[in-house]
Amino acid sequence: MRSCLIQLVLLFVVGFCLLWFALPFGGSELATGALNASGFAGTDTKVDVSASPPPMLLTGHADRIHITSTQVSISDLHAASVDVTLRDVDMLGRKIGTVSGTLNGVRLAAPNGDPVTIDEVTLDGLATATTATSRMSVATAQTLAESQLKNQTGIAAKVVLKGPNLVTITVNGKSQAGRLLTSNGSLLLVPNGNTLPSVILIAPGGGNPFRVTSVTIGLADVTLVGTIDVQKLLS
Repeated sequence: MRSCLIQLVLLFVVGFCLLWFALPFGGSELATGALNASGFAGTDTKVDVSASPPPMLLTGHADRIHITSTQVSISDLHAASVDVTLRDVDMLGRKIGTVSGTLNGVRLAAPNGDPVTIDEVTLDGLATATTATSRMSVATAQTLAESQLKNQTGIAAKVVLKGPNLVTITVNGKSQAGRLLTSNGSLLLVPNGNTLPSVILIAPGGGNPFRVTSVTIGLADVTLVGTIDVQKLLS
């Protein structure tokens, strides 16, 4: 009788340990499968899933999913590397509470389809409207402004950016002042007066899942703050 009791206790302990420690591995497989089903593709992808207590994973709920990967492509988003944490996740229903993390080497499409490289994007906030703070070099932003001005208007110009959001546009030796502004999720080059037309530099959709809400020109970088719907991106 005593021996049977000991065996039952041992079986319970072993089963409990297997359940406690093995479930996160199963959760990682489930999360990886959900990522793949959403169109996520990457190299050296690692998915770490945790829940407290671990048996909650049996319901498809994860407190935290940590994703790292390189050469990432998902829908309209492409990045050299990602390090992102999803919290309060319903893996079966594909619903996410909050998002935090960093994307490096993000590639977006300009209105004419040309690629634009953003050095770093930090994410933080609700999955349905995650705050995205992006940084691109001033040199990249100036080249973007020049190429889009020529593509959209046929005007070849030299563009120089100066903080906080000022622009100097030089055409045939004549300079025109302007500004970088945001409107309806887009980044615009807006010359003063009516000599030159406004030009869209970055717009949501068509290869860009971000909506820009503010822009600041620094000494070396241009900082764009906006939002991205990570929930939609991963669903």
